[in-house]
Amino acid sequence: MKRFFNYWREFFVDLKIWRRYRKIARENQEFLETKGMRVDWLGRIYTVVNMPEEVINNQETVQQGWVLQQLAPLNNALMTIGVNDYAYPEISKVPDAASYLIVMYPEIDTLNPWRILWNLLGLGIIAAIIYTIISILGHYGVIELIKNALNG
Repeated sequence: MKRFFNYWREFFVDLKIWRRYRKIARENQEFLETKGMRVDWLGRIYTVVNMPEEVINNQETVQQGWVLQQLAPLNNALMTIGVNDYAYPEISKVPDAASYLIVMYPEIDTLNPWRILWNLLGLGIIAAIIYTIISILGHYGVIELIKNALNG
């Protein structure tokens, strides 16, 4: 039961982080575009890194290492606008191209729609159980008995 209540505390913390990250990213969109990055409507910052010919001919682990080295200038730009502590890079290979897509966004687990629905369902079940217990106690006069005992 404690897990359901802790989820909502974490949910609002993550929502605050995401809103701040999105606001800063959208306000600095022109600066990020000068650095070769773009911002989508969710506030995620993304770019495509094209690999040179000498890297393309190597193994995939060498390619990924090269892409990780390319994160340094991107991280410097994020540091300039103040979101580098929250930015989590997701790196994926672009199909049929010698490129990698890098998407940076805050790591927020609680804003998952399925987790929200699951926790709403859990809270609804807890509320229904509490309501049922109070109704049963009221039906048998236990609540009136407690009120009378407290009043006098």
